[in-house]
Amino acid sequence: MSKKSKEEFKKIKFDNTLPQNILLIGEHIEEDKNVYISQQVYKEIHEFTKDKLTNESGGMLIGGTIEEFGKTNIVIYGFIEAKYTEATPTTLKFTHETWDYVHKEIDEKYEDGKIVGWIHTHPDFGIFLSEYDKFIQNNFFNEEYQIAHVVDPIRHIEGVFCWINGKIEKSKGFYIYDEVGVDIEIPVEEDLLVEEETVSGGLSSKLSWILGALGILVIIEIIVFSVFSMNMLNRMKIIENQQDNLASSNSQSVSYLQQQVDYMAEEISALKTDVTALEEELSEVKNKIDKASDTDASVGTPSDAVDNSIDTDGDD
Repeated sequence: MSKKSKEEFKKIKFDNTLPQNILLIGEHIEEDKNVYISQQVYKEIHEFTKDKLTNESGGMLIGGTIEEFGKTNIVIYGFIEAKYTEATPTTLKFTHETWDYVHKEIDEKYEDGKIVGWIHTHPDFGIFLSEYDKFIQNNFFNEEYQIAHVVDPIRHIEGVFCWINGKIEKSKGFYIYDEVGVDIEIPVEEDLLVEEETVSGGLSSKLSWILGALGILVIIEIIVFSVFSMNMLNRMKIIENQQDNLASSNSQSVSYLQQQVDYMAEEISALKTDVTALEEELSEVKNKIDKASDTDASVGTPSDAVDNSIDTDGDD
């Protein structure tokens, strides 16, 4: 074998150095862990998942850990596709053949490489971990440094889940890294923000539906209020005309006229009170809309899940 061929098959080795050239995806991370994914691996993952739009798919993340700055820094520098799986739109099963293939790839391509997590897709189901996913994480990826990376290739969103205080929790963000001096570029179509809302495929959509329903209610309220107001104004005009006619009628006694005027003044006052009450009701409806909008801005993503191991259920 030539020297060049030997170099081509040289095993990838972890240099145990914390990445310096990084790009944050999502928010600043405050937990006791940082996740760094090499730009090459990141692009491999999304190249692999971009056309997996029907059934779930997945793979293993290869890397190492560095304890520094009071955190466990998980550095991912390899990705191995999980072949020979059994998949449906909501499940992913890693067979014995899958695990044999993965371990063979690790032995051939990586020096001291270890599985630091797994990645799987949720095609159009959003980012979360199902109860089955959590079972997989607890039984097959239960080391403190092992993560779950979930990608929705249809919605172009993703999320990373880490062990935080003994529980698998969604991280606020992660880093993409490369060698110093190399530009880090994310494909525009990915627009990969760490997803914030999608719990079981739709807390945000539920809030949007609620806001839409409230909007329709407001429109109905406004229409009813407008019609009722017009009717009241017409009645007020009729009463005022009656007052004028009564006042100008010389055939009625002054005392009778005064009684009619007082009666009609009371009716006008009552109608004005109704108008005020309706205005207050409309104001309350508008306040509900404002509060609902504030709620939509502050909603997080409950993690209802983790998928892996021998049967990844996207009970999504």
